[in-house]
Amino acid sequence: MERFNEIVTLKDRYKNVVIALGTFDGLHIGHQSVINKAVARARACDGTSVVFTFSNHPLSMLDPERCPPQLVTLQEKIKLLAGMGVDVLFTVPFTPSFLTLKAEQFIQLLADHFQPRHIVVGPNYSFGSKSAGTPELLRAAGCNYHFFVDVEPAVKIDDQVVSSTLIRQLISEGRVSQAERFLGRPFALAGQVVGGEKRGRTIGFPTANIKIDISLAIPANGVYAVRVFARGQIYNGVANIGTNPTFQGVQKRLEVHLLDFAGNLYDSTIEVHFLAWLRGETVFKDIEELKLQIIRDIETAQRYFPSTT
Repeated sequence: MERFNEIVTLKDRYKNVVIALGTFDGLHIGHQSVINKAVARARACDGTSVVFTFSNHPLSMLDPERCPPQLVTLQEKIKLLAGMGVDVLFTVPFTPSFLTLKAEQFIQLLADHFQPRHIVVGPNYSFGSKSAGTPELLRAAGCNYHFFVDVEPAVKIDDQVVSSTLIRQLISEGRVSQAERFLGRPFALAGQVVGGEKRGRTIGFPTANIKIDISLAIPANGVYAVRVFARGQIYNGVANIGTNPTFQGVQKRLEVHLLDFAGNLYDSTIEVHFLAWLRGETVFKDIEELKLQIIRDIETAQRYFPSTT
């Protein structure tokens, strides 16, 4: 997959360009439907699939206080899109110039640089200054610029429209297994392993303490069954998000106990995939009670790990 972080002209380099347009902030199954349609359209006409999106959420420029926590990092989004078969990816910074760009000017930009054969969007896609551009406006412009527009319908699960807002709510409530159904993959957090207070090691359950990116959605405090990707290996594990109230902690942290792992992961960047919520955060009367609960947590988590048989 070829990637650009600024707008460049493709119309002289690629034929039959099919563009998927959107913020794709969660890259959930609704977003995937739009992108998969673009990839399929491009393959059907021996063309080039292009995803045009922003490297930052538009609200980070429009109204930073209302900018929602992100469901996926830019790096993870790039990796996921490459895996979906996208040929070219534009991750353009949303800058003040986009705030004043009229919808008609954006369409002209697409025509000048990409000369698209097809454009694919979701039903709620908007563009241009004050979000004046709509799928209907795109379709009308297609008659003049000689492109077709596909508007992919909203995706529903259990009569609920899949949306980033709904997924954020599920994650904030600890309902990570439900969020997985809407994302089409487990919700994941990645971060660097940093030094901790080594309490887990002293009681026989060493943990990797992960620096949390506060711009990302964070699951509710509690204990989770997780899969951990670290140094090219995959481990089952049990993660805790919270403040460690048993030890009078106050700072929120993510700690993961990896099963069948010996060693340390200091300074490594690891990825934690949340499979299921096991229980809420609890204050224990002593260390022994805590140790017994961790054993039970590990036993409970086993049912959520993929089978190796």
